[in-house]
Amino acid sequence: MRVRLGFLLRVLGTAAGLAYIATRVDLGEARDALGRIPYATFAAAIALVALNVVVGAVRWRVLMRAYGATAIPALPRLIYLYFVAFFYNNYLPGAVAGDVGRGVVTREAFASEGTTGALAVVLVERALGLFALFALLAVGLATAGESIETRDLWLWTVLGCAGSCVLVIGIAAARRLAPYLPRFLAKHAERLPELRDGGAFTLAAVLSIGTQALIAAAGWLLLAALAPIDLAASLLVVPLAAATTFLPITVGGAGAREAVYVALCGRLFGMPEADALAASLGLWLAHLLVGGAGGVAQLAARRRP
Repeated sequence: MRVRLGFLLRVLGTAAGLAYIATRVDLGEARDALGRIPYATFAAAIALVALNVVVGAVRWRVLMRAYGATAIPALPRLIYLYFVAFFYNNYLPGAVAGDVGRGVVTREAFASEGTTGALAVVLVERALGLFALFALLAVGLATAGESIETRDLWLWTVLGCAGSCVLVIGIAAARRLAPYLPRFLAKHAERLPELRDGGAFTLAAVLSIGTQALIAAAGWLLLAALAPIDLAASLLVVPLAAATTFLPITVGGAGAREAVYVALCGRLFGMPEADALAASLGLWLAHLLVGGAGGVAQLAARRRP
């Protein structure tokens, strides 16, 4: 029943976002705006999203080393798993199915913690990604000109950075806190891996900013194709829209991501709502195509003897 209710909640959340868009934007104008984006721009955005996946796999490997994994898979294997996970994250409700799969498949990397350790590393990776999104948003706020009203966005930036930091620190200190936790939590906290390499963890945090910067660059290319928006200004919109994929009430952030684009691009840049929607849909299409490549890669691997 919980699974069914969760699925229903995600479908309703996505439908609510799409309904909001349908009442605000002329879909015919959005279609025309989407057609004005050059094919070369689409290709560049797709390449940046794919590169984000590759860099994410490198970060995953570095983070496993930071948490003491003893049998880390080779980088090509991790890149393949990351592309497959990207497929499930973008095509299934919740945007976490692929990450759970990555954790389960790599459970043998941890000698004693097993699946719990592998899933914990994936969770830390997600938290670092969320932190990187809000860090980029902070950069955009710091560089925004006085002509752009950004006061409300600072609250989201502070809350996002604080929440992701608490999550990362909580996982790192879970073993030490286990004796003080309720029994049902302590038995899981005791199995979480300890952070053993601070340098590798720092590198993983830097790589997280790099992965999200690639998505921000892809989003900026699509925005700039429709309006004179510079890269720094795009950081006020693209990272916050990307953060909607972490919401458990949508299918891959669909609906919520478009709502962020429509609301913020119009308020901050005076951009027509149809153009903002087209830029958002273009970035979503890039994600779907890269994710589709991961699905094809898994099918090909399953057919191989």
